[in-house]
Amino acid sequence: MKTSFLFIRQSKRGFTLVELLVVIVIIAILASLAVPVTNKVMQMANTTRTKAIMKDIAVAIGHFRTEYNRLPVNLSGSSGGEDMDPIPTNDTTDIISVLMAMSNPNSSGGGGGQNLNPRGIKFIDLPLAKNGTSFGIVDPSGGAGGGNVRLYDIWGMPYYILLDTNLDNRITNPDANNIDQRISARAPQYLPLSTAVHCTGPDKIRNTKDDITSWR
Repeated sequence: MKTSFLFIRQSKRGFTLVELLVVIVIIAILASLAVPVTNKVMQMANTTRTKAIMKDIAVAIGHFRTEYNRLPVNLSGSSGGEDMDPIPTNDTTDIISVLMAMSNPNSSGGGGGQNLNPRGIKFIDLPLAKNGTSFGIVDPSGGAGGGNVRLYDIWGMPYYILLDTNLDNRITNPDANNIDQRISARAPQYLPLSTAVHCTGPDKIRNTKDDITSWR
C-alpha cells in the first residue's frame, strides 16, 4: 500500500520551471522557422495571381486585335522609327477601359476622344477592388467610362503594358534596364511578342529584381 501511495503522488507531479522554459523556447524556434516559410508561400501565391492577370490582359488584347484588326490604343500623333515601336498617346488606363468596354455607346471609352470599342465587347473580366483596397479595378466614374478606370496589382501599383505598335512582332525588352545584372546581362534587346505586361512587384520599384513579368 505504501508503494502504491508513493506512485500516485509522484504521477501527479507538474512541470518544473526549467521544463516550461524548454517548451517555450522550442515553440519560439518553430514559430521563427514558420514565419519565413509562410511569407514565401504568400509571395508565391501573389506572384501566381499577378501573372494570371497579366496573361488575361495579353489574351484580351489579342482578341481585341482579332476583332478590330488594330490595337486598343489611339496611335494618332505618335511617332517612332522603323526599328522601334511608336509611343502610344494612351496609357494603361485607356487600354484597360477599352478592353472592359465600361463606357456607354456614346462615350469615347478612353482613346483620346475616339471610341476604340464601338461594339461594346467586354474582352476581359478583372477583379474589382474591395474593402478600400487598391487591388483590382478602381473606377471613380462608377462605370461611366471616359478613361477613368485604374487597374492596380496586389501591392497597389499599376501594370505596365507594352504593345508592338509598329507590327514587327517584337518589343524592346525592359529587362535590359534592370539594375540586377543577373537579369540585365542575359536579357535580349527585344522580346518576340506583340504584347508584354509587367509590374514592379513587392518593392514597388520598377526595373528591380522582384519585378513580375509576363515573359519570364
